[in-house]
Amino acid sequence: MQKYLCSLGSNIEPETHFPQAQVALKALSGDIRFSRNIPTSPVDMDTNNDFLNALFIIRTPMSADELKQEFNAIEEAMGRDRSDPQRSFKDRTIDIDILGRLEEKPPVPEYLTSLLPDLGLTS
Repeated sequence: MQKYLCSLGSNIEPETHFPQAQVALKALSGDIRFSRNIPTSPVDMDTNNDFLNALFIIRTPMSADELKQEFNAIEEAMGRDRSDPQRSFKDRTIDIDILGRLEEKPPVPEYLTSLLPDLGLTS
């Protein structure tokens, strides 16, 4: 079993999409913990829509590649066009990323470091 540190973000109706994504993620693993949700400003995007972001730890037998495929399927089911080469610069219903294996202490974007203590982690 692996533990991964991951991030969750949305800037299109996040109050609707966050709970939906969390339900889908819980269906992947019964061993998942979420931080609180925080509003953040967009990074490297031209948009007026602020983000809602969170971190989570998921424990799973899946490899990182298998887990990312599951995350992509959730994103697509929630309306994200993963085939768009400009998708990283556009508003999104949901964005789920693997930051790394927990034991490797993956780097966390500066705007999310305040969430680490929620998960019992330090920066």
